[in-house]
This record gives sequence, C-alpha cells and structure tokens, in this order.
Amino acid sequence: MLSQNPRRPVRIDFPTSARPTQPMESSPVKAIIIGGAEDKENDRAILATFFRAAGGARARILIIPTASGQPDLLGEVYRVLFAQMGAQTVQVLNFTQRQQADEPEVEAILERATAIFMTGGDQVRLTTILAHTRFNRVLHQLWQENRLLVGGTSAGASAMGSCMIAWGTSGAPPKRSIVQLGTGMGLLPPLIIDQHFFNRNRLARLITAVAAYPTCLGLGIDENTAVMLFADGTLEVIGEGSVTIVDGTKLSYSNAPQVDEDHPLSVCDLKLHILVKSARYHLGRHEIMAT
Repeated sequence: MLSQNPRRPVRIDFPTSARPTQPMESSPVKAIIIGGAEDKENDRAILATFFRAAGGARARILIIPTASGQPDLLGEVYRVLFAQMGAQTVQVLNFTQRQQADEPEVEAILERATAIFMTGGDQVRLTTILAHTRFNRVLHQLWQENRLLVGGTSAGASAMGSCMIAWGTSGAPPKRSIVQLGTGMGLLPPLIIDQHFFNRNRLARLITAVAAYPTCLGLGIDENTAVMLFADGTLEVIGEGSVTIVDGTKLSYSNAPQVDEDHPLSVCDLKLHILVKSARYHLGRHEIMAT
C-alpha cells in the first residue's frame, strides 16, 4: 500500500517489460528532422548540431528554400547562419519549376554537397516541384549511400516521408475531414511527420493520419525540437520540447471505413510515446532505447 505521507517520496518501479532496451552502437547521422521555429539567435543548438553532422568546418551545405513564400529572404537567413558557424561553403538553390529540378546539372550540385537543408513554408509547394524529379532521385541515392545528410524544418521536415500531411486542422477530435494526405519525397517511408506539434494542438490529426496508414509511424515534433535519425535506425530527440510517436502497427479497430468524413473516429490499440531530449527510439524494432 502506498504511503499517505505527502512528505515521503514514493518510488515507482516499472515492470521489466516496460524497461528500455540497450542502445545500439553509434552510427552516422542520416537526417535531422526539426519541428519548426528552431532557435536562430541564441545558442542555435539544433542548427549547430546539423552543422557539425554536415562536416563542421568542412561542411558544404545546400539550402533549399522552395517551400517558402519568401525563398530569397529565408534562404539568405540560413546561408548567413551556417556561414557564421564556419561552413566551408553554403549555397542557396531555389527551384521554382519542376523543369529546373530535372536539369542534368543538379546531380553535380548534389555530389559536391555534404548536406542539404530544406526550409519551412508549404510542403505541398515543395513536393509539387521536387518529388519524382532528377533532383529527388539523386538525393535518394546519395542519402542511401550515407554520402549526404538531409535536414528539414517545419514543411521541410513534413516532406521527408512518403506519406505526407498536406493540410490539416488543429484542435478537433480525430476525424477524416481534419487531415489531407499527399505524397512526400519518400526519404523516410515508415514515417508520417507533423511539426509545431503540441504548440498547435495537432495530436488528433496525426492520429487520424496513422489510422489511415497504420504501417507508418506518426512522428509529431514540437517547436525548437528535432529528431536525429542514425544509420542504424535509431532516433534521438534534441531540443527543448517533446517528440510524440503514434504507433498504429497493433491497431485492432477503427471505424474510419464506415463513417463519413465529419464523424469522430474510434481508433483502438494505438501506442503512444512522448519523448524528450536524449530519449532514443529504434524505428525497426519499435522500442524505446536506454540513454
């Protein structure tokens, strides 16, 4: 029986089955996925982590501001930031038409880079221009060969998955009308990524998305928070907020096929994890890992 003395702390021992497994050995960082509104003025911790993973003083960073409604302005913001950190080169490459992303020279541009960084804005604008182009195909190849780090913030983060939240409503219960899904750039096929997550009350729309595609993990990332994806399949949280993982792989029931799009959903046997700085999760095993 628990003590009723409020001055005496009570230790809660979690069952063995809930304890995290041991982490795998460290491996290269493949992607840094940012929930938006990352610190650009103080310690810039998340952007500094990206800079170091990109090669530090040897980094050759390619900024892709295509998602933004003000690409020249936003591209210059990030160019200056990474240049101040000491990157060897920082280039802004703004695609405005699909034909530009299919030009032969994009292969050489990507080959010279150690990392690309996709800014915020509108993920549909980004994927409409870049998905299924020469740029995206070469990006995939270099990324799979661990020759290129990929980073993205806000819309640039959402676009990384194969299944992408194209549009959604915040603050409503789960129902099909609150989220519209589209095709992303396909770098992270097992993930549906949402950003500005708890800051904009987006849990319901991510649950709805996972209910539609339960083989994909939902990844909701708060502002000034990011996930590092390592080559061994490990995710690690950095930044000041939290990361929410919605796991529908054991989903036992959803009424989504039977109800109209404005009817609230029943979704049974989802698994929910909320992780903060330094917490680790293994994508392939769907397990929390020791830190």
